[in-house]
Amino acid sequence: MTDGQRWMTYGDVPVAVLERRWPEAPALPYRKTFRLRPGEAWDEADVSTSLRERYTLVDGEVVPVGVAIAREAVEDGATWAFATETFALRVVLLGPDLVCAAPEGAVAQLLGELREANGGGLGGLPDVIGGLPGGGVLMREAHNVASRDRLGSVHHEFARRARDLLGDRLDLAVVEWGGAAAPRAAVAS
Repeated sequence: MTDGQRWMTYGDVPVAVLERRWPEAPALPYRKTFRLRPGEAWDEADVSTSLRERYTLVDGEVVPVGVAIAREAVEDGATWAFATETFALRVVLLGPDLVCAAPEGAVAQLLGELREANGGGLGGLPDVIGGLPGGGVLMREAHNVASRDRLGSVHHEFARRARDLLGDRLDLAVVEWGGAAAPRAAVAS
């Protein structure tokens, strides 16, 4: 693995670190995405009076980084992609259009299989999930360079179980953004 690509261990296996130069937006209150219902837009979510969130600027638009990753995945050929947020046992899916989507069809099936494989929960679910042509599954965990995000034990365990379930169909990577990240590389690993 000396091709210039950076790698990190995620669930006992090396995965690509995809570097993006998406700048951080100015500090903003956290939008309570976990409360959104299907059909509601991200900018309709209640805003926290005490919590702040790191959002990114993409073409002048403030968006959650998971949405930027989902947009990029669809632009690069994913058949669908969503930013995810889990709260209690509920998963909120936020589409590239910043609208909350109901887990239906292939998305619902994947989440159900992942939940079962993960012992009934989705703790450690990456920030973005997507479907790839031919039955592949894209998963991306976002790491902000400035906040020094780290993978925890719950992330590693989820990755192990997802890999056991999906095998070679799994396309798992970490997207490093903010700070002085390098130019964009291909999304597929």
